[in-house]
Amino acid sequence: MGFFPFTYNPDHSVIVNANTEDYLKENKQVAETIETWAWIYHGLHDAIPTTMENLWSGHQFPFRESWEELQISYTLCHFGLYKQAMCSLRSVLELGLLSVYYNINDLGHETVKKWLASRDSTDANTPYFSSVWKILISHPNVEKFQDIIDIKKRVMNLSYLHNYIHTKGQKFSNQLGLLKSNSQTFEIKGFENWLAGFKEIVLLIVTLHILKYPTSMIDYDYSLKFGIDVPSFPHMRQSNLWRLKENFPPDFIMALQKISDNDDNVKDFKNWIDNHEDMSEEDLEKQIVDMDRREIVRQGFESYLRNQFALYRADTFEALIPSVQERVKKLEFWAKENNHYEDKFPDLNRSER
Repeated sequence: MGFFPFTYNPDHSVIVNANTEDYLKENKQVAETIETWAWIYHGLHDAIPTTMENLWSGHQFPFRESWEELQISYTLCHFGLYKQAMCSLRSVLELGLLSVYYNINDLGHETVKKWLASRDSTDANTPYFSSVWKILISHPNVEKFQDIIDIKKRVMNLSYLHNYIHTKGQKFSNQLGLLKSNSQTFEIKGFENWLAGFKEIVLLIVTLHILKYPTSMIDYDYSLKFGIDVPSFPHMRQSNLWRLKENFPPDFIMALQKISDNDDNVKDFKNWIDNHEDMSEEDLEKQIVDMDRREIVRQGFESYLRNQFALYRADTFEALIPSVQERVKKLEFWAKENNHYEDKFPDLNRSER
């Protein structure tokens, strides 16, 4: 390779990455905060329903892209590219808003088409926030929440992220308004700025999705009815809902719960769930075995076994709980009989060890 006159380079990123790791190890509460809020955002996958009508339509694309952009933003932050991480956060916000905007009337499979296809026309452009808000506030639950908490103002307060995109002076430059070298360096201020924006965006986008899909506020263990194969109706996994309730501001939780409890669709949904037959232990075990067999076919039994150790935090086979031991033994016999025992991606899995 040639000698490039670059001061921002991969070697510096590696150093900053190590510094960031040290910072997170020394400040475990910060690391736990990022983990918790990331899981809350990830949980929106369950809130956006998939039906036969919208299957493969791309109606979930804005949220999926938003989730990927969030991961990229964190990665950029980890490597000391704070300005770029903040620019990426802006994309998280815009895409998260579009996820609700396009699906507000349950017609996302239709309304998203032109934008999704990146057509070269005005009506296919990403809409401005003013247009997005007119659609969002038309939903009765968003209107009710807005009467209690000014969520519009909080979204607009995030407009400072534009300043990173357009580099509004030194404060919003790669220097972050600090006296620092002209390369990537670990900066607590840069990391804290990112964390504040990250949490606020997760709070607002998750809130708007819940207002659109208020059944997400139902605190229920759906595995009792459906095992590990919960249908794609709008909901939030119980563990994720608990995270949300423990970390969102109390006024947000109170407003969301009140709106959800008074929603007619939520009442009908609760009645349907209550009257749905519980799943038997035999049917649940069959579900798990069927899913595990699919994993073994894709990856091989050796890879599957490592995943089981990680899932149950066990170092050895004997450390697995008895019921899992029994299942694994049966699946090992099945894998050998059907030529699915060996790891099918040895090079990839070796690099992950």
